[in-house]
Amino acid sequence: MSPVAWIQGARVQLAPAQLLGQGGEAEVYDLGDGRVLKWWKPVDHPDFDGLPEARKAAAQRFAEQPAKLRALPANLPTAVVAPCGFALAGKRSTEVIGYVMPKIIGMPLLSYGEPRWRREHPVDGADLIAMLLALHDAIAGLHRAGIVIGDCNDLNVLVDGRRPQLIDVDSYQYGGYACSMFSERFVDPRLCDAQLVPVRPHDTDSDWFAFAVMAFRCLLNIGPWGGVHKQCAPSARAMRRQSVLGPDIVYPRAARPTAILPDDLLAIFRAIFETEVRGVFPRPFLECLRLRRCSTCGEEHARTRCPSCQALAHVPPAVVHGRLRWQVVPLSSIELASAPVSSTAGNATWIAGDALMRRTRLGPERIGSVLAGQTRAWASPKLGVGFYRAGGYAVGFVFRPDRGSLDDRVALPKIRGQLVDAHAIIGDDRAWLWLSCANAGRIATTCVVIGADARVIASETVEDAPWVTGIGGACAAGPQLFVPTDDGIARIEVVQGAIAQTRVFAETAALINAGDRLAIDGGGLAAIRRRDAIRMQLA
Repeated sequence: MSPVAWIQGARVQLAPAQLLGQGGEAEVYDLGDGRVLKWWKPVDHPDFDGLPEARKAAAQRFAEQPAKLRALPANLPTAVVAPCGFALAGKRSTEVIGYVMPKIIGMPLLSYGEPRWRREHPVDGADLIAMLLALHDAIAGLHRAGIVIGDCNDLNVLVDGRRPQLIDVDSYQYGGYACSMFSERFVDPRLCDAQLVPVRPHDTDSDWFAFAVMAFRCLLNIGPWGGVHKQCAPSARAMRRQSVLGPDIVYPRAARPTAILPDDLLAIFRAIFETEVRGVFPRPFLECLRLRRCSTCGEEHARTRCPSCQALAHVPPAVVHGRLRWQVVPLSSIELASAPVSSTAGNATWIAGDALMRRTRLGPERIGSVLAGQTRAWASPKLGVGFYRAGGYAVGFVFRPDRGSLDDRVALPKIRGQLVDAHAIIGDDRAWLWLSCANAGRIATTCVVIGADARVIASETVEDAPWVTGIGGACAAGPQLFVPTDDGIARIEVVQGAIAQTRVFAETAALINAGDRLAIDGGGLAAIRRRDAIRMQLA
């Protein structure tokens, strides 16, 4: 049953179609009047099944949050999305079950640090710097008001052009109320034990550390503990202060080169990540940063001469390298096998309200029912897959774009926390559905391999697999998945019910990185790279 809330004496039924998003603690509903409601998940919410600690935290949230929000200081920075009212459990009840705030639009700052997203959604350098400066001002303003963000991370910052907007104020730390939440990617290792779990309270310095991480990711598309160290895991590297800027780190080719930034700014980042320098992030280094786009290669940089062009080599039209033959081809000649299903009528398939539709010779035809506003779907010419999520439950489905009805018998695994990203790679007889969720400070990626008959062939959380960073550019051929990585193209298969890498094509390592996008092309593979496209064939 959909939840009910009372707002300013009026009863509000919260329908699944109004759901804008959800995290581990709450769901956000569109009230339709320029406001949204953050509704805290109750103790008996399905997401907390089998999680006694989560139930305990939910009970504590209901007991403490109303008084905490009433104590929120006034005159907050304009970038902070502050509460403008409470939601109650009943007309005459005093139990607070959530709060109302203005509705905002924007892209999570998380996306600005993702290489593939930045390639597909270019951001002007001047706009990026202006946004970081505005975020710097907002954090400084909160500190002047006596507030520590605590769980300062790029999922709690939404960006609209040059304007950052900070959400989730109910987790802030102020007035004797501590922030117990943290995000592993942004937590200050100075406060943590050997497992990178905080054992000391957040402070203003930890907020500035998190800001440095966000700025670093936006500028270079990699976190400070990214890359690969052969003998040390990322979490251990954080505790040992072994950043991606240090020696013995294999720097990902999909990330932007560190050489695009001035030496003095790199020195600031190195001091923060490697020598535990803290305090307010030095704003002048961002104020004087000028990112300009190279007229030759299109890469943005803040140097006198483009560092990327200096490293470019002439690319011949065709090369034979061992058993691998490759050739530069026009971008327009590469066709991706699958694509997201949008709401644009007239496409081969589209979503119209609560219906999944297809185009036929006789006109539009209904494939099946879905949940309006909450459905994600992808389709190739032969197979389609999708899901919707509401009220703690997720429903998966498959369909044929050319005929037949929707089959919603897909048994998806439990989706916990905030859904950060979802996409699918579709072959002839199966789909590889990828779900990335942020929960308890970590982002975990789950792969669900779904057959055309709606049977789940395999389901596994694969966050530690070295090829996971390239899944956004993968393609499928038969029962196999081909993923671009910095070590070459990896072949992924389901082996005895487990998702496993069965081969890496080392011959392709010099040509491909994890930020590229693969496609099946005739008898071989094609790749859309940063500046061109190539067709490859193994002899």
